[in-house]
Amino acid sequence: REFDLVTPENAMKFSVVQPERGRFDFAQSDALVEFAEAHGMQVNGHVLVWHQQLPDWLTQGRFSGDELKAILREHIRTLVTRYRGRVASWDVAAEAVDEDGRLRDTFWSRGIGPDYLALAFRWAHAADPQARLRYNDYGGEGLGAKSDGIYRLAAGLREQGVPIHGVGLQMHVSLDDAPRAADVRANMKRLAALGLATDITEMDVMLPVPASRFALGKQATLY
Repeated sequence: REFDLVTPENAMKFSVVQPERGRFDFAQSDALVEFAEAHGMQVNGHVLVWHQQLPDWLTQGRFSGDELKAILREHIRTLVTRYRGRVASWDVAAEAVDEDGRLRDTFWSRGIGPDYLALAFRWAHAADPQARLRYNDYGGEGLGAKSDGIYRLAAGLREQGVPIHGVGLQMHVSLDDAPRAADVRANMKRLAALGLATDITEMDVMLPVPASRFALGKQATLY
């Protein structure tokens, strides 16, 4: 009633969708997409490439770089193709930039190399040319080392002709730790100058509240 887009928390992550190599389980993601369609809602797919919630068969396997490319390509192609025309946008990659603005050292960057990000966007676009493709991260809402790194990553992808359409800002903030509005505006403007949309993808706001109102703690998260 209040909102017209749904994003899965875990239903489309690698460990859930492909718990064993080559065996895809779409029970949770199918249920989410069908719920959205039944209620006239769009779906944002989350997430195709992330360094967390990977299955043991993948992280503990001894795969060559070429084998990992084939695994990731098959995973993206299978998932995006299944929901082609039904999922409006995808978080193709998330949290690939470290706090200092450099690319994060991850399972994928070690196994494939830094070009895994460009490859993931290209594979997702090939699977569904109509879907909006996004890079999503936290801590880069305002101005600083991390947002500079996200900007460099996005600019580099654009320069390579990679099909990226937007950057997602997760906006995990609190009253005591929030970016300056002017800095968020400046960050959005420079991303827009690259031809990229900016999406607020999560917006967790931590507010201090009286302990008596919440049995589990002194803070409430508003989604």
